[in-house]
Order: sequence, then C-alpha cells, then structure tokens
Amino acid sequence: MSENIKKWLEENGVRYEVFNNMLLIPYESTLVMIRTVEWNEKKIVEVIASVAIDIKPNIELFKFLLEKNAEIPFGKFSFVEEGIDKKPTVFYSHYLLEKFMQKEEFEASLAAVMAVADTFDEDVAKLGNGLTFREYAQKMKEGEKE
Repeated sequence: MSENIKKWLEENGVRYEVFNNMLLIPYESTLVMIRTVEWNEKKIVEVIASVAIDIKPNIELFKFLLEKNAEIPFGKFSFVEEGIDKKPTVFYSHYLLEKFMQKEEFEASLAAVMAVADTFDEDVAKLGNGLTFREYAQKMKEGEKE
C-alpha cells in the first residue's frame, strides 16, 4: 500500500484500519476499502465501497445501477455474486494509476466513492431486498451474541 495514501488520509483526519493489505474506512452506512492491485505490469489503486449486501438480483435493480453508471461521472457500480462473506454484493468503485496519482486526484476519488455509496446504499438495498453495510454488520454482531 502506498505510503502517500496513508499520509494523505492522516493529513485529512481520516481514520482507517489495515486489513489484508487493504485500508478500511467506515463511512456512514458503508465501508470503503482501498487497495493496490497489479494490472498489465502497472499498479492500480482501487477505491471501492460496499453499497448493499445479501441482495436478490433482479431486473429493476440492474436497470437502476446501469442508469446511475451512465449518469455519475466518477466510478461505477458493480455486482459480485460472491462478494462480502460470499453473499451477492453491490459495490461502487473508482480506479487510479498509482504511478501518476496526485493527492487532489486521490482525494476527489475517495470523496466521490464515499458520497455515491452513502447516497445510494439504501435505495440499492431496498431494490435488491438486501442490507446496507451498517445493517449487515449489525445483523452479524447480533448473530454472534446468540
């Protein structure tokens, strides 16, 4: 993980945890993850947020996601059949080339991913009969108590 990213987060007072070579940032009802991945011999910084977990895929949901992908200039929604805890999950993500990444660009990407995920997570969860990250985490915590 880029030391610049950690430094930039700390300069902005953003609290994060390190887990499996990712930086985890809880934000409102979502969880933002930042990681570096290899792509064509280059390093890509992925800024990704959970939007809804344990969803039931359906046409209305996918139509909504595709329409939002066409409207929103930064990033994209994606559906992963075996996402968080192997459950169907919708994510919102944006990618940057690490080699050329500037602080302002990273901050804009992070702000956009956080805002979009938090703005649409409840709508996406409702359309997919799923849960926001906060709801899912609470459900898992309650399950541990039983």
